[in-house]
Amino acid sequence: MASFFAAVAEFLRTLPSWVRALMVLAVGGGSAFLLRFLCWRLLPIIRFDALCARIGVTEFLRKGRVSRPPSRLVGTFAWGVVFIVTFFQVSRQLDIGVVNAFSGEVAASVPRILAALFIVLVGLVVVSFIGNFVLTVALNAARPHANLLARGVKIAGVVLVLSLAIEQLNLSRSLLISLAQILFAAAAFGAALAFGLGCKDIARDAMLRFLRNLREKERAEKGPDLEG
Repeated sequence: MASFFAAVAEFLRTLPSWVRALMVLAVGGGSAFLLRFLCWRLLPIIRFDALCARIGVTEFLRKGRVSRPPSRLVGTFAWGVVFIVTFFQVSRQLDIGVVNAFSGEVAASVPRILAALFIVLVGLVVVSFIGNFVLTVALNAARPHANLLARGVKIAGVVLVLSLAIEQLNLSRSLLISLAQILFAAAAFGAALAFGLGCKDIARDAMLRFLRNLREKERAEKGPDLEG
């Protein structure tokens, strides 16, 4: 058997590069379509869509106006990944230097990317469980704003999970600091804009009360007017 595979490999090496590239493209394209078909069929059977609904992924996609179920998205993503790998392999057969260098960088980053994806998936499940646990305890204890408390716990957990995933990607610290500053500035600007547009009457009343109290304080410090 080993001699057979060695003979096949030797035969393939004798073929022109464009023929090998076409063979790789055909095999890779067929594998991509087969993998997408299997994901679309098997993931709903193992209740992958129900799991995504429980951890909040389906609701997140719905708010982003994504109508396709998570199993379809995973299948499409796997199809795209296989096609990208096929493209890199075709470029290697055709000896395209720039693409080969880029594919080497991508191959070196694959373990870190997979680890980050694993952290995100497991972390979202854990965060969802903790948030639901906090909500149950708060409701049983008749605590006010139980939903707000559980939502805050989930948001904090998601931020922690994303920070761990980004750290796993081994990005530079300066890039992370810049990204955090941009996100904080965007959140502050969005909150200020929302308050200015939606609460302008409240802000005006608060400013009028502040100025009135300030004038009354100044009048009290000057004392009563005894002239006349």
